[in-house]
Amino acid sequence: MFLLLSLGAALSVLLATPSKGICRVCISPGCKDDGAVQTFECLKALAPPGVDVVKGGCVSLCGSGPVVEIREYTDDDASSFKKKKCVKGESLIALLDEFMEASAAGSEKEPLFTKFMQDRLLMGYEISLEANQAYQAKAYQSAVELYEDAINTGRKPAIALEEARAAYTSNKDDKEKYGYPPGLTWVVTSFKNSCRARLALGDIDNARRDAFASTVFSQNMDADAHECLAEVCKASGDTLGELQAVKAAIDQHEKMEEECSKPLPGNAAVARAEAAKLKRHAQQQIRELGFRQKRLEKELLV
Repeated sequence: MFLLLSLGAALSVLLATPSKGICRVCISPGCKDDGAVQTFECLKALAPPGVDVVKGGCVSLCGSGPVVEIREYTDDDASSFKKKKCVKGESLIALLDEFMEASAAGSEKEPLFTKFMQDRLLMGYEISLEANQAYQAKAYQSAVELYEDAINTGRKPAIALEEARAAYTSNKDDKEKYGYPPGLTWVVTSFKNSCRARLALGDIDNARRDAFASTVFSQNMDADAHECLAEVCKASGDTLGELQAVKAAIDQHEKMEEECSKPLPGNAAVARAEAAKLKRHAQQQIRELGFRQKRLEKELLV
């Protein structure tokens, strides 16, 4: 089944997705122009346990995107399709409600993801989008305030949702993959952008706090979070700290390069293209940061 979406209707996709299913977002150039990347990030951040969100290729509906394909996993055949109609105006809330009711059925335990957490998560994510707009417009003071509000509102619910996802996938063979939980990406990005906004405002102490938080929430697996910390160290004149952060960033870029070099199935054209793009970026950063590392090492020897 294919759905044509605006970003505003992105959440409604998840309502039409089975409790065990996949949302495949077309990321062809045409759909990117129509907001496919934002749609993918939104679905990735808010999808309930059991719903996987992946990138897909062109489905020949150019100009009508973003396009999302909904596929149901069944016990017998993971590739079978089941058509469902997605009614505009319906939201992710209904699907999360359904998940919480199912997880609570027959159990006396407190659900891992409650209605209160659900509302806070949606609110925090929406505020982070406003903060991103302010950051891109270089309205740094407004961005900092919005990021702080978004993080305080949605951080704990985002963690709770990831715990629920982890519990759901505890027996899956593909659980262990390189990288931190995708549902925390918006939180990590908020910390990084807040850090850089604070640096632009000259607030180094709080910028350092946000940089450290970005490394913690990314489980030290986000190279850019370490680069963010290096920027803070440079601004504060901490050459040794900058060197250590640069080395950590290089290490994560090397791991990403290794991960992206792994062979993929012949029919995974989109995944191969994405891996190639990430690999090129990692290689470029390794070179640039390598020069920076040598310069810093020379400075420390003087």
